[in-house]
Amino acid sequence: MKNILCFVFLFAILLLTGCKKNWDNHYGEEGSVSELDLLAYLKSQPQYSEFVLKLEETGLADELQRDQNLTIWAVSNDKMSALQSLGTDLKFILSYHINSLVYDHTKLKNGLRVMTFNGKYLTITKEGPTVYVGDASVIKGNQLCKNGVVHEITQLLKPDESIYDYLLSLGADYSMIRDSIRAMNDTVFDLANSIPIGVDATGNTVYDSVFVIANPIFDKANIRSEFANVTMFLPSNRVIEDCFDDLAELYGQFGKSFLKEDTLIAYQWIKEAIFYDKVVDNYGESDLTSAFGRLWKPTVQRINTDYKRMSNGRVYQVTKLKIPNNVHIQMIKQLFHYYEFVPDDQRDALFKLSHVTNIEPKDRDKVSFPTIGVELTYRTLLFQGNLTDNQPATLEFTPIMLERKGDGSTGYKVVEVPPGEYNLYMGFRSSAHPFVNIYVDDQPVARALNVEPSTPWNYDRSTNTVSGTKYNGWGGLVGPVTIEGSEVRSFKLKIEFAGLGKGNVETLEPYHWALIPTANNY
Repeated sequence: MKNILCFVFLFAILLLTGCKKNWDNHYGEEGSVSELDLLAYLKSQPQYSEFVLKLEETGLADELQRDQNLTIWAVSNDKMSALQSLGTDLKFILSYHINSLVYDHTKLKNGLRVMTFNGKYLTITKEGPTVYVGDASVIKGNQLCKNGVVHEITQLLKPDESIYDYLLSLGADYSMIRDSIRAMNDTVFDLANSIPIGVDATGNTVYDSVFVIANPIFDKANIRSEFANVTMFLPSNRVIEDCFDDLAELYGQFGKSFLKEDTLIAYQWIKEAIFYDKVVDNYGESDLTSAFGRLWKPTVQRINTDYKRMSNGRVYQVTKLKIPNNVHIQMIKQLFHYYEFVPDDQRDALFKLSHVTNIEPKDRDKVSFPTIGVELTYRTLLFQGNLTDNQPATLEFTPIMLERKGDGSTGYKVVEVPPGEYNLYMGFRSSAHPFVNIYVDDQPVARALNVEPSTPWNYDRSTNTVSGTKYNGWGGLVGPVTIEGSEVRSFKLKIEFAGLGKGNVETLEPYHWALIPTANNY
């Protein structure tokens, strides 16, 4: 029995020693404990007298005496002179210094967001032993009271704005994105929060109505809600205009006008690519997927990584914006008969003929598409070889397009395309056409390709044609190709005779080629 009592006594000593150690670890050397409530404690500390005076003037002091647990972020008297510069609503500002629940120093974790009395969130960050609350740091923390804790901080806190409020407050330099997001707003009746107050003469319920702002963006990344924690990549007008200028220049390099429809496609992508339903951290480590499912590649898109902290997330400034190729490029397409617009003395630089006995543009089938008011004659580039010499006729060329010269005549220009992965489509006068081998930049794309079936190989009458017609399609799929490099450039396309089908002559008649960006072509 004596031994048992000794063991119990020793265990109690160890337990008390451990409790004291845990207590010291919990509250730290700077901590203190008071039996007073928060208001009485603050009044007992003369260095907080100005802070207490403003709490009393705004009616917030009573909250510190109620039966509730709170955290107070207090400043000393010499810091209170900054209060007037933070805004005219002093109660709103001071409410930002009060949180429900007790956040002693053990609970102040890096990245913690705590709701304040004014409905805004405060963000806690830690760098080594230093605890930051918004833009302030804790200098005398863990002053524990009967109903909460006081942390003294280095400066008064200015409430952060929500991303939505910040966006609407921006000036003319951001008017494009600001006004387009605001234009998506709709005011809708909130039945759940509207109170029935009677019935009208027709028997319909009459409400003390509540209306709320709805926006499709809020459904994906709620930049307006204080309960959200989201990210926006913010482009200025200059960044967007530079992006559109780049598109217009690029389109000119492969023979397409930059139209209003292209602007709308590009701008829709921008609006869907810049919102994220999470806080984006460590920018650049990996690709991102927006709240709308759009791919954002940090290796292509540029931002300033010094973000602006918001009450419901972060805003990063975009410095360079590029619309992905597979979003804005629907088709890069040109015709083979443009060969005839190249002067004779320049053809050798662009067209390399091997074992070709004849080459000439040729008018073939005439067609009309009355529903869209189009009539045309398919014009091919016919080239022939000698079937008996066992040497395949080959046409290797640098693709060109037509352009209007200053004197009004028609000239040509070398086609340049952005690097990346494409699907190559082509069309021929398919009737009795021989088999072909196709190469891009000397790399084989298809061998012994049978292009005789009219569907999909006859001219451009198949695959993604104008709706309800057989006009201006892609043609037949040759295969995937990759334009290597990092800059927009020209490329080479080669067509080679690969044997007879149903025909009996070595005559090839290509009509067009088309590059369609794949999902991998960013």
